[in-house]
Amino acid sequence: MIWILVGLGGAFGALTRWLVTVILSDDRFSFPISITLVNVFGALALGFAVGLDRVGALPMNLLPLTTGALGGYTTFSTWMVDADSAGTGVLRATILVVPAVLGIAAAWLGLFLGMSVG
Repeated sequence: MIWILVGLGGAFGALTRWLVTVILSDDRFSFPISITLVNVFGALALGFAVGLDRVGALPMNLLPLTTGALGGYTTFSTWMVDADSAGTGVLRATILVVPAVLGIAAAWLGLFLGMSVG
């Protein structure tokens, strides 16, 4: 049964990511804003869920949310393709470094908030 919930969560996450990228179209920017926001928010949400789980505040299996919905929502591969498509130089480095730093900070903040709330 859990595999069905993980699959449904993944489908929900992927559709949500697609909607975000449609709404926040990056066509006018050279920096992939929508994918950066998706990945940073996903890191925040995952950190928060793990923080709640660490203090025993979630009485449920996290796989449908973490592996399913957040796994389908976030995207490492699109981030890497965006970086590769940027060519070389400062823009490529920015596309690689900025989301990584923001994602680590967001995951830490989410973990802290989840453990604090729980």
